[in-house]
Amino acid sequence: MGSPSTGQADLHTHTYYSGFNKVFFIPYPESVTPPETMVDAAVKKGLDVLCITDHNEIDGAWRAQRYVHENGLEIEVVVGEEVSTADGEVLGLFLQERIPKGLSAAETIDFVHNQGGLSVAPHPFSYRCPCLGAKINELCLDGVEVLNAAHRDAYVNRLAQKEAGLSFAHTGGSDAHSPRMLGDAYTEFPGKSAEDLYQAIKRKETNPGGGPAPLRHWIFWNMEIAHGVGKRLIVSLGREEHISSSDDPLGKVDQMRRHNKVIAMGGCMAFVATPLPLVCGIIGEGWIRWKGRKKWKEVNEGLTSL
Repeated sequence: MGSPSTGQADLHTHTYYSGFNKVFFIPYPESVTPPETMVDAAVKKGLDVLCITDHNEIDGAWRAQRYVHENGLEIEVVVGEEVSTADGEVLGLFLQERIPKGLSAAETIDFVHNQGGLSVAPHPFSYRCPCLGAKINELCLDGVEVLNAAHRDAYVNRLAQKEAGLSFAHTGGSDAHSPRMLGDAYTEFPGKSAEDLYQAIKRKETNPGGGPAPLRHWIFWNMEIAHGVGKRLIVSLGREEHISSSDDPLGKVDQMRRHNKVIAMGGCMAFVATPLPLVCGIIGEGWIRWKGRKKWKEVNEGLTSL
Protein backbone atom coordinates (compact mmCIF):
# COMPACT_ATOMS: atom_id res chain seq x y z
CA MET A 1 0.00 0.00 0.00
CA GLY A 2 1.03 3.62 -0.44
CA SER A 3 2.23 6.03 2.23
CA PRO A 4 -0.30 7.60 4.65
CA SER A 5 -0.52 10.67 2.39
CA THR A 6 -0.91 8.67 -0.82
CA GLY A 7 -4.25 7.32 -1.97
CA GLN A 8 -5.06 4.44 -4.29
CA ALA A 9 -7.86 4.42 -6.82
CA ASP A 10 -8.97 1.90 -9.41
CA LEU A 11 -10.00 4.06 -12.37
CA HIS A 12 -11.36 1.33 -14.64
CA THR A 13 -13.87 -1.26 -13.36
CA HIS A 14 -17.06 -2.94 -14.55
CA THR A 15 -20.23 -4.42 -13.08
CA TYR A 16 -23.11 -6.40 -14.59
CA TYR A 17 -24.38 -3.13 -16.09
CA SER A 18 -21.67 -3.41 -18.78
CA GLY A 19 -23.84 -5.31 -21.25
CA PHE A 20 -23.45 -8.47 -23.30
CA ASN A 21 -21.40 -10.13 -25.98
CA LYS A 22 -22.42 -13.36 -27.71
CA VAL A 23 -20.86 -16.81 -27.83
CA PHE A 24 -22.69 -18.41 -30.75
CA PHE A 25 -26.37 -17.90 -29.76
CA ILE A 26 -25.69 -17.43 -26.05
CA PRO A 27 -25.84 -13.88 -24.65
CA TYR A 28 -22.65 -13.65 -22.63
CA PRO A 29 -22.52 -10.85 -20.04
CA GLU A 30 -19.32 -8.87 -19.63
CA SER A 31 -19.77 -9.31 -15.88
CA VAL A 32 -22.17 -10.96 -13.45
CA THR A 33 -21.03 -8.81 -10.50
CA PRO A 34 -23.48 -6.38 -8.84
CA PRO A 35 -22.15 -2.88 -8.06
CA GLU A 36 -22.47 -3.53 -4.31
CA THR A 37 -20.16 -6.53 -4.56
CA MET A 38 -17.54 -4.44 -6.36
CA VAL A 39 -17.73 -1.83 -3.61
CA ASP A 40 -17.30 -4.46 -0.88
CA ALA A 41 -14.29 -5.89 -2.71
CA ALA A 42 -12.74 -2.43 -3.07
CA VAL A 43 -13.16 -1.79 0.68
CA LYS A 44 -11.60 -5.17 1.49
CA LYS A 45 -8.63 -4.41 -0.77
CA GLY A 46 -8.04 -1.04 0.88
CA LEU A 47 -8.80 1.24 -2.06
CA ASP A 48 -9.64 4.84 -1.25
CA VAL A 49 -11.56 5.61 -4.46
CA LEU A 50 -13.42 3.29 -6.83
CA CYS A 51 -14.39 4.43 -10.33
CA ILE A 52 -17.23 2.38 -11.84
CA THR A 53 -16.90 2.68 -15.63
CA ASP A 54 -19.45 0.38 -17.24
CA HIS A 55 -19.77 0.26 -21.01
CA ASN A 56 -22.04 3.10 -22.18
CA GLU A 57 -23.91 3.13 -18.86
CA ILE A 58 -23.74 4.92 -15.51
CA ASP A 59 -26.64 3.33 -13.59
CA GLY A 60 -24.32 0.83 -11.92
CA ALA A 61 -22.04 3.62 -10.75
CA TRP A 62 -24.95 5.58 -9.25
CA ARG A 63 -26.13 2.42 -7.51
CA ALA A 64 -22.64 1.81 -6.08
CA GLN A 65 -22.47 5.39 -4.87
CA ARG A 66 -25.83 5.08 -3.11
CA TYR A 67 -24.71 1.85 -1.47
CA VAL A 68 -21.65 3.59 -0.03
CA HIS A 69 -23.70 6.50 1.33
CA GLU A 70 -26.44 4.31 2.80
CA ASN A 71 -23.94 2.09 4.62
CA GLY A 72 -21.38 4.71 5.66
CA LEU A 73 -18.49 2.85 4.02
CA GLU A 74 -15.00 4.33 4.06
CA ILE A 75 -14.54 4.61 0.32
CA GLU A 76 -15.67 7.04 -2.36
CA VAL A 77 -17.25 6.00 -5.65
CA VAL A 78 -16.73 8.06 -8.79
CA VAL A 79 -19.41 7.88 -11.47
CA GLY A 80 -17.74 6.96 -14.75
CA GLU A 81 -18.46 5.44 -18.13
CA GLU A 82 -16.41 3.63 -20.75
CA VAL A 83 -17.85 5.26 -23.83
CA SER A 84 -17.78 3.58 -27.25
CA THR A 85 -16.81 6.42 -29.60
CA ALA A 86 -16.37 6.31 -33.36
CA ASP A 87 -12.60 6.40 -32.80
CA GLY A 88 -12.16 4.01 -29.88
CA GLU A 89 -13.12 3.84 -26.22
CA VAL A 90 -12.86 6.81 -23.85
CA LEU A 91 -13.24 6.77 -20.07
CA GLY A 92 -15.35 9.59 -18.72
CA LEU A 93 -14.86 10.16 -14.98
CA PHE A 94 -16.71 12.36 -12.47
CA LEU A 95 -19.82 12.37 -14.64
CA GLN A 96 -23.26 13.77 -13.92
CA GLU A 97 -25.04 12.30 -16.96
CA ARG A 98 -24.59 9.37 -19.31
CA ILE A 99 -22.76 10.18 -22.53
CA PRO A 100 -24.20 8.74 -25.76
CA LYS A 101 -22.08 6.27 -27.70
CA GLY A 102 -21.10 6.61 -31.35
CA LEU A 103 -19.84 10.20 -31.28
CA SER A 104 -16.31 11.09 -32.30
CA ALA A 105 -13.70 10.94 -29.56
CA ALA A 106 -13.33 14.74 -29.66
CA GLU A 107 -17.10 15.24 -29.25
CA THR A 108 -17.20 12.70 -26.44
CA ILE A 109 -14.37 14.43 -24.59
CA ASP A 110 -16.22 17.75 -24.96
CA PHE A 111 -19.32 16.14 -23.42
CA VAL A 112 -17.19 14.93 -20.50
CA HIS A 113 -15.57 18.31 -19.93
CA ASN A 114 -18.87 20.22 -20.27
CA GLN A 115 -20.20 18.41 -17.19
CA GLY A 116 -17.02 18.99 -15.22
CA GLY A 117 -15.62 15.51 -15.79
CA LEU A 118 -12.24 14.17 -16.82
CA SER A 119 -11.36 12.05 -19.85
CA VAL A 120 -8.87 9.20 -19.94
CA ALA A 121 -7.81 6.98 -22.84
CA PRO A 122 -8.08 3.34 -21.70
CA HIS A 123 -5.74 0.69 -23.17
CA PRO A 124 -4.81 3.04 -26.05
CA PHE A 125 -2.95 0.39 -28.06
CA SER A 126 -5.14 -2.62 -27.38
CA TYR A 127 -5.37 -5.43 -29.97
CA ARG A 128 -8.78 -6.63 -28.73
CA CYS A 129 -10.64 -3.54 -27.49
CA PRO A 130 -11.58 -0.47 -29.58
CA CYS A 131 -8.82 2.02 -28.79
CA LEU A 132 -7.63 5.49 -29.73
CA GLY A 133 -4.10 4.52 -30.69
CA ALA A 134 -1.90 7.39 -31.85
CA LYS A 135 -4.96 9.70 -31.80
CA ILE A 136 -4.26 10.29 -28.11
CA ASN A 137 -1.78 12.98 -29.16
CA GLU A 138 -4.48 14.85 -31.11
CA LEU A 139 -7.12 14.97 -28.37
CA CYS A 140 -7.72 17.08 -25.26
CA LEU A 141 -7.43 14.13 -22.91
CA ASP A 142 -6.72 14.54 -19.22
CA GLY A 143 -5.02 11.18 -18.79
CA VAL A 144 -3.81 8.04 -20.51
CA GLU A 145 -4.08 4.58 -18.98
CA VAL A 146 -0.49 3.35 -19.24
CA LEU A 147 -1.14 0.26 -17.09
CA ASN A 148 -4.18 -1.88 -17.83
CA ALA A 149 -4.18 -5.08 -15.78
CA ALA A 150 -6.44 -6.91 -18.22
CA HIS A 151 -3.71 -6.80 -20.88
CA ARG A 152 -1.38 -9.51 -19.68
CA ASP A 153 1.00 -9.38 -22.64
CA ALA A 154 4.33 -7.56 -22.39
CA TYR A 155 3.59 -5.04 -25.13
CA VAL A 156 0.34 -3.04 -24.92
CA ASN A 157 1.18 -1.24 -21.67
CA ARG A 158 4.75 -0.61 -22.84
CA LEU A 159 3.38 1.05 -25.98
CA ALA A 160 1.09 3.26 -23.88
CA GLN A 161 3.97 4.28 -21.59
CA LYS A 162 6.19 4.97 -24.60
CA GLU A 163 3.68 7.07 -26.52
CA ALA A 164 1.87 8.97 -23.75
CA GLY A 165 4.83 11.22 -22.98
CA LEU A 166 4.43 13.98 -20.41
CA SER A 167 1.33 15.64 -21.89
CA PHE A 168 -1.14 13.56 -19.87
CA ALA A 169 -1.64 12.18 -16.40
CA HIS A 170 -0.46 8.57 -16.33
CA THR A 171 -3.05 6.25 -14.79
CA GLY A 172 -3.51 2.59 -13.97
CA GLY A 173 -6.69 0.55 -13.86
CA SER A 174 -7.62 -3.08 -13.40
CA ASP A 175 -10.33 -3.16 -16.09
CA ALA A 176 -11.89 -5.57 -13.63
CA HIS A 177 -15.05 -7.43 -14.61
CA SER A 178 -14.81 -9.54 -11.46
CA PRO A 179 -14.07 -8.76 -7.79
CA ARG A 180 -10.93 -10.92 -7.96
CA MET A 181 -9.43 -8.63 -10.61
CA LEU A 182 -10.23 -5.42 -8.78
CA GLY A 183 -7.12 -3.46 -7.82
CA ASP A 184 -4.69 -5.64 -9.81
CA ALA A 185 -3.62 -2.31 -11.30
CA TYR A 186 -4.47 1.05 -9.76
CA THR A 187 -3.58 4.75 -9.67
CA GLU A 188 -1.63 6.35 -6.85
CA PHE A 189 -2.31 10.01 -6.10
CA PRO A 190 -1.54 12.61 -3.41
CA GLY A 191 -4.35 12.60 -0.84
CA LYS A 192 -7.17 10.17 -0.17
CA SER A 193 -10.45 11.62 -1.45
CA ALA A 194 -12.15 11.63 -4.83
CA GLU A 195 -11.55 15.39 -5.00
CA ASP A 196 -7.84 14.77 -4.37
CA LEU A 197 -7.87 12.27 -7.24
CA TYR A 198 -9.59 14.78 -9.51
CA GLN A 199 -7.01 17.45 -8.79
CA ALA A 200 -4.11 14.99 -9.13
CA ILE A 201 -5.26 14.01 -12.62
CA LYS A 202 -5.62 17.67 -13.58
CA ARG A 203 -2.11 18.40 -12.29
CA LYS A 204 -0.62 15.21 -13.79
CA GLU A 205 0.48 14.01 -10.35
CA THR A 206 -0.68 10.40 -10.66
CA ASN A 207 1.33 7.20 -10.94
CA PRO A 208 0.25 3.71 -12.03
CA GLY A 209 0.72 0.88 -9.56
CA GLY A 210 0.24 -2.87 -9.50
CA GLY A 211 0.64 -5.00 -12.60
CA PRO A 212 -1.05 -7.37 -15.04
CA ALA A 213 -3.81 -9.58 -13.66
CA PRO A 214 -2.65 -13.10 -12.77
CA LEU A 215 -3.84 -15.77 -15.19
CA ARG A 216 -5.90 -17.36 -12.41
CA HIS A 217 -7.98 -14.16 -12.15
CA TRP A 218 -8.88 -14.47 -15.84
CA ILE A 219 -9.80 -18.12 -15.42
CA PHE A 220 -11.98 -17.44 -12.36
CA TRP A 221 -13.66 -14.51 -14.14
CA ASN A 222 -14.79 -16.78 -16.99
CA MET A 223 -15.90 -19.41 -14.49
CA GLU A 224 -17.90 -16.77 -12.60
CA ILE A 225 -19.71 -15.77 -15.77
CA ALA A 226 -20.49 -19.37 -16.73
CA HIS A 227 -21.70 -20.06 -13.17
CA GLY A 228 -23.78 -16.86 -13.09
CA VAL A 229 -25.40 -17.48 -16.47
CA GLY A 230 -26.04 -21.15 -15.61
CA LYS A 231 -27.66 -20.24 -12.30
CA ARG A 232 -29.83 -17.66 -14.04
CA LEU A 233 -30.91 -20.21 -16.65
CA ILE A 234 -31.91 -22.74 -13.97
CA VAL A 235 -34.17 -20.14 -12.35
CA SER A 236 -35.58 -19.11 -15.72
CA LEU A 237 -36.30 -22.68 -16.82
CA GLY A 238 -38.03 -23.38 -13.52
CA ARG A 239 -40.75 -20.89 -14.31
CA GLU A 240 -43.26 -21.09 -17.12
CA GLU A 241 -42.98 -17.35 -17.54
CA HIS A 242 -39.99 -15.39 -16.39
CA ILE A 243 -40.41 -11.71 -17.02
CA SER A 244 -37.39 -9.56 -16.29
CA SER A 245 -37.83 -6.05 -15.03
CA SER A 246 -36.62 -3.23 -17.26
CA ASP A 247 -33.80 -2.41 -14.84
CA ASP A 248 -32.47 -5.99 -14.63
CA PRO A 249 -28.96 -5.96 -16.15
CA LEU A 250 -28.97 -9.74 -16.77
CA GLY A 251 -32.52 -9.89 -18.13
CA LYS A 252 -31.38 -10.75 -21.66
CA VAL A 253 -30.55 -14.28 -20.48
CA ASP A 254 -34.25 -14.86 -19.71
CA GLN A 255 -35.27 -13.86 -23.25
CA MET A 256 -33.59 -16.87 -24.90
CA ARG A 257 -35.75 -19.58 -26.44
CA ARG A 258 -36.33 -22.55 -24.16
CA HIS A 259 -34.32 -25.08 -26.18
CA ASN A 260 -31.43 -22.61 -26.43
CA LYS A 261 -31.56 -22.20 -22.65
CA VAL A 262 -31.19 -25.94 -22.17
CA ILE A 263 -28.21 -26.10 -24.53
CA ALA A 264 -26.62 -23.01 -22.96
CA MET A 265 -27.09 -24.38 -19.44
CA GLY A 266 -25.39 -27.61 -20.46
CA GLY A 267 -22.50 -25.63 -21.89
CA CYS A 268 -22.15 -23.58 -18.71
CA MET A 269 -22.18 -26.72 -16.53
CA ALA A 270 -19.59 -28.41 -18.74
CA PHE A 271 -17.36 -25.36 -18.60
CA VAL A 272 -17.46 -25.08 -14.82
CA ALA A 273 -17.21 -28.80 -14.05
CA THR A 274 -14.32 -29.74 -16.37
CA PRO A 275 -10.71 -28.59 -16.91
CA LEU A 276 -11.94 -26.51 -19.86
CA PRO A 277 -11.35 -23.14 -18.11
CA LEU A 278 -7.71 -24.05 -17.52
CA VAL A 279 -7.27 -25.25 -21.10
CA CYS A 280 -8.86 -22.09 -22.47
CA GLY A 281 -6.68 -19.98 -20.16
CA ILE A 282 -3.48 -21.61 -21.38
CA ILE A 283 -4.48 -21.31 -25.04
CA GLY A 284 -5.57 -17.72 -24.48
CA GLU A 285 -2.25 -16.90 -22.84
CA GLY A 286 -0.40 -17.87 -26.00
CA TRP A 287 -2.84 -15.91 -28.14
CA ILE A 288 -2.52 -12.65 -26.19
CA ARG A 289 1.27 -12.81 -26.25
CA TRP A 290 1.24 -13.33 -30.01
CA LYS A 291 -1.29 -10.51 -30.57
CA GLY A 292 0.58 -8.16 -28.24
CA ARG A 293 3.89 -8.75 -30.01
CA LYS A 294 2.17 -8.22 -33.38
CA LYS A 295 0.69 -4.93 -32.16
CA TRP A 296 4.12 -3.79 -30.92
CA LYS A 297 5.62 -4.38 -34.37
CA GLU A 298 2.73 -2.67 -36.18
CA VAL A 299 2.90 0.48 -34.08
CA ASN A 300 6.68 0.77 -34.14
CA GLU A 301 6.92 0.10 -37.87
CA GLY A 302 4.23 2.73 -38.44
CA LEU A 303 6.17 5.30 -36.42
CA THR A 304 9.38 4.48 -38.28
CA SER A 305 7.72 5.12 -41.64
CA LEU A 306 6.53 8.61 -40.63
